[in-house]
Amino acid sequence: MRHPAALLATALLPLIALSTAGTAFASGGGSGPVRLSGPSPFAGCAPGAADGLMAEGAIEPGLASDPSRPGRMAAVWPQDRQRGLVVAVTKDGGRTWKRSVVPGLTRCSGGHFDYVDEPAVTFTGDGGLVVSGGLFMADGSDSAGLSVRSDDDGATWAAPAVIAREPDPAEGGVAAGPVVVDPRNPRVMYAVTPRFPATERSRNQALIARSSDGGRTWQSPHLVVDSGEGHMVSGHRLSVLPDGTLVDVYTLIRFGGPVLSVQATRSTDGGRTWSAPVKVSDLRTKWLFQDPESGEQVSHTTSLLSDSAVDPRTGRMYAAWQDARFSSGAADGVALSSSGDGGRTWSEPVKVNRTPAGMPAPHQQAFTVSLDVARDGTVGVAYSDFRHNDARAPLFTDRWLVRCRPLASAAGGCHLPTAGTDRGSARWKETRLTPESFDMRQAPRIPDASSPRGYFLGEQMGLAATGRGFAAAWAVPDVPGSAAVHVRPAA
Repeated sequence: MRHPAALLATALLPLIALSTAGTAFASGGGSGPVRLSGPSPFAGCAPGAADGLMAEGAIEPGLASDPSRPGRMAAVWPQDRQRGLVVAVTKDGGRTWKRSVVPGLTRCSGGHFDYVDEPAVTFTGDGGLVVSGGLFMADGSDSAGLSVRSDDDGATWAAPAVIAREPDPAEGGVAAGPVVVDPRNPRVMYAVTPRFPATERSRNQALIARSSDGGRTWQSPHLVVDSGEGHMVSGHRLSVLPDGTLVDVYTLIRFGGPVLSVQATRSTDGGRTWSAPVKVSDLRTKWLFQDPESGEQVSHTTSLLSDSAVDPRTGRMYAAWQDARFSSGAADGVALSSSGDGGRTWSEPVKVNRTPAGMPAPHQQAFTVSLDVARDGTVGVAYSDFRHNDARAPLFTDRWLVRCRPLASAAGGCHLPTAGTDRGSARWKETRLTPESFDMRQAPRIPDASSPRGYFLGEQMGLAATGRGFAAAWAVPDVPGSAAVHVRPAA
């Protein structure tokens, strides 16, 4: 969502593999949050032309857990006004981490592009890890989705591989979604690449690229979905079911009107052809939400995004997003829906966040939703809210995790209530991830001329199922106007 046509850019120049010295550090051995981000690795890089539209510090982390090696996790985030990506890897469940710069992407990390957006990290299944992100220039001259692979936990990296690229700004721009691995073959990987229109408020598409060599190279992308005139598709989250079926969950936005919906489309032939989209649900978000006292906007674009995940045992899909239907439109909660037939049909959404309802509506707002499913079928959903806020100067904000393990008799998964009840929702148990509330008013502020705007810590936060539960990563204000990335296991 942070790729207005005026910012999309750059001709891809030859890139070489770079090695970076990592910084190792210990978490201290406790169960509380650990700060992952450190001092600026890009302090010597000259400012870029669009720095004023980017958030200072470390924001919107992605997080992954290696399903084949318990205790191995990786986090990635953009740092210092998105001048480059930093990755942190642990092999001991988070007791120690090693931090390094992902090379070859931006001019501040030995590459050519000015900025990087919405990064993700994925374990390949054959020992490697792949970092992906959208790259663009400040002047709108070119854009690309790139991936970079490491086979030694970030000590060295291969040259970046092009997932998709658009060197002609008259054709719009492209980015890159998270890379996903086919569970039947660790060398086969997929990434959805959204294409943004050159003309504001015109139709756009999403493409899919396939790699058959573990992300080292990518085949030419195929069309996944076209938004149609007067619409836009965004926020793509791709999943691979146990049988290899691909399901893309995304948001359909209608220009000039409040109609939003979460949609899904599926492919059974490796992304070459796709089904007609089906509606998962209307998305009844408030769209914009504010600081309860000042009215300043907070991370407003998170209201357009959903997340999705698959139960690796059964193939049941889950999708979660912000939705105000549970409060008659007063405040966004977290809605969850699931599909037991490969994304063809979806259940009626239910509320899963535990934010208390007996408080003023502005303090109930839940936002920046993350979702994952553990190997035993436990569903985890993380989100932020203002429940501890009051009328004093700070805007008290917290990060939360709710979990549900499906009952053996619950064919519909964790959340499906019977008519007129909330039995499914009542099985969700909540954990507070932030031991103390942080002040959202100290977060970086994106100017009104940009999108997103207002107080901003990221459009996404990390959540990954581990062998012992879940781990969550999120950004919090560090010093006023800057942010830092933290991680915490939640058994």
